[in-house]
Amino acid sequence: MHICPDCGNRDMVVRTADGATIHECGLCGARFGDRRAIEQLADQEQAQQRGVPPLVWPLVRVLEQLPGLHVRDAGDGDAAPPTLPFVELGVADHRALQQIENLVKSLQLGAAALRCHWIVEVEYRRHLAFVLKPRHGGGAVAAEFVREARLDLEPLRRHVERDRRLGWWRHAGDEPNR
Repeated sequence: MHICPDCGNRDMVVRTADGATIHECGLCGARFGDRRAIEQLADQEQAQQRGVPPLVWPLVRVLEQLPGLHVRDAGDGDAAPPTLPFVELGVADHRALQQIENLVKSLQLGAAALRCHWIVEVEYRRHLAFVLKPRHGGGAVAAEFVREARLDLEPLRRHVERDRRLGWWRHAGDEPNR
């Protein structure tokens, strides 16, 4: 029997996530076990609370940290019917355009590591929206293209997360871009 090291409770629930065992206290909610499995479980719960598919949630979480923008909608794509993953960004304040420019720059810098060519497209969806999505020429979407776009979500998240900590992103807007 396991005892919660945080509160001393003996009511521990055993859960598995990604093949790893996690012990969760029935009283205080503390979780113990494999760190990655605990993070994955927390990500799944946060995604569910926000109504965002778990596959695209890590990218959404990073994009929500960009000042001046907020995530309005997101989808992780689907093979049947074939739809592509996307993240719809809305303008929150005057910093949005600079963040969009930085996001597009990050896409360009990381393009070689991605399977698809990702773009930010301006659309009107009852409001002005910036939609991050893979470029598609139109017509039917192949299941293989959906699969490749979905595989890009994690490297895309890593690129944006890395780039937003770099000097060119942090100090953007200090001087006008030319």
